[in-house]
Amino acid sequence: MRLGLYIIASILLMAIVGVFTFSINPDNYSYIFLGLPLKMPVAVWMLVPMFILMVASVVHMMFYGAKNFFKFKKWENDTNTLNDALYWALLNEPKAHKFNIKQIKETASLLSVANVSVIGEVKNISEKLTSALSLINEISKGEYVDLRAKKLSMLLSKDNPLVRKNQLNRLEKDAEFAEVVLQNRENYDEFLYKSALNKFSQETTFPKAKKYIENFNRESFLLLIGRVTSEDDLGLNKELLDTFADKLKDELTCSDYLLISNISMKNFTPTDNLIVWREYEGKYSNAQIAYLYLLFEYELIDKAGEYLNEHDEGDFKRFRALYDLKKEHKKYKITDLMNIRHICDA
Repeated sequence: MRLGLYIIASILLMAIVGVFTFSINPDNYSYIFLGLPLKMPVAVWMLVPMFILMVASVVHMMFYGAKNFFKFKKWENDTNTLNDALYWALLNEPKAHKFNIKQIKETASLLSVANVSVIGEVKNISEKLTSALSLINEISKGEYVDLRAKKLSMLLSKDNPLVRKNQLNRLEKDAEFAEVVLQNRENYDEFLYKSALNKFSQETTFPKAKKYIENFNRESFLLLIGRVTSEDDLGLNKELLDTFADKLKDELTCSDYLLISNISMKNFTPTDNLIVWREYEGKYSNAQIAYLYLLFEYELIDKAGEYLNEHDEGDFKRFRALYDLKKEHKKYKITDLMNIRHICDA
């Protein structure tokens, strides 16, 4: 029963009892209390214990009402805290939370060190949890979500799987983001940096790539030059090739130089190409086989012989065998003696 209704009902009951008693006995009754004579109508004496009982009942109800109110507020606060803990656990960013009720604390505290994954559709949940699930679904589908607009950019760590996946999504959606990562390498983890470098290498040209040459490594350079065709040279010229070759001289292998020489054959004239590789074979030991390979490809047998004579007889054994065959039968090709994929073993 509500307290106000109880008080009104009690007063009405006392009024009825008082009127009824007064109608039966309107006389007064005297009583000495603590040496003081008290003289009141009999009806009033009947109402005194009722009034005391009403006051005691009101105090009792107010005490337990207040106690239940504060207990309910604890449950309400813990429910909100639990909702918040689930929100951060869903976002893979668990945080410590304080619970007041022992029963909840014994289980819900686990959420401060746990990530929660949801399988399937969930209904009838709070708006906050719905927003978290919506964010997760968008990122999982490959969409880029502006975390700054959702006021989460400063609250989610760089190592958060959702943040990393979201940044990878942005790499796919935003062509300019790769350059942002290259320009601010310290702000991104190594995995995203490598992904951005590879993405940039798959889409840029050599003149533009030169601006970020310090970021390039062997893998990214091979991705870039591997896109060069006879129809589209991506702006490649001797100067740019020299710049990248010098930057990556300690990383490029014999096979890499061989690949590059095949590409340069399609874009440089034989004369220019041989000038390039004659220079490279002197500067980079791993480029010697690529230069020798070009001499045979251009059918410059005499020059190939001169080059072989400049080296020990134990070097380039298969090329020496090819040279001897070419002097007798010009129809022989390098692939008759060795697989082009294993030419560096020659």
